[in-house]
Amino acid sequence: MAVDGTRRVFRQRRARVVVYACAALLFAALTFIALALPSEGPHPWGTGSRVALVLLALAGVGLLHRLAAVRLVADDDGVTVVNVVGRRRLEWAEIVGVRLSPDDPWLVLDLADGETMSAMGVARSEGQQGQEQALAFARLVNEHSRTARND
Repeated sequence: MAVDGTRRVFRQRRARVVVYACAALLFAALTFIALALPSEGPHPWGTGSRVALVLLALAGVGLLHRLAAVRLVADDDGVTVVNVVGRRRLEWAEIVGVRLSPDDPWLVLDLADGETMSAMGVARSEGQQGQEQALAFARLVNEHSRTARND
């Protein structure tokens, strides 16, 4: 959890390290293959095929970056949930509950409209750190919901 004034960022640490290491390995391997494949002989690789392979590597790195960029950003006005596919801004009053149960891979937010939303920035796979982040975020929700009721 990073703290910047009244802004707090909750994100996975170990998963980010693994994902970025895989991204670097993927890019290096596919770029090496693009450069090492023969340009002559019975099955030559042309410039277009090599460029396509490097572009494929970049696309893979981009997808892995999206996976590593998941986070939960809390500030005085509300929460921004950044998941792999999308981003959503929530007001504090919209969040009525927070849980990270043994069956949930990520933090689950219970919303005032009856829906639930996964917040992938806090994950059970992070072990103790994930539990601590879930508790810290639940405290923030509790503090802000009490403040909203007192206004």
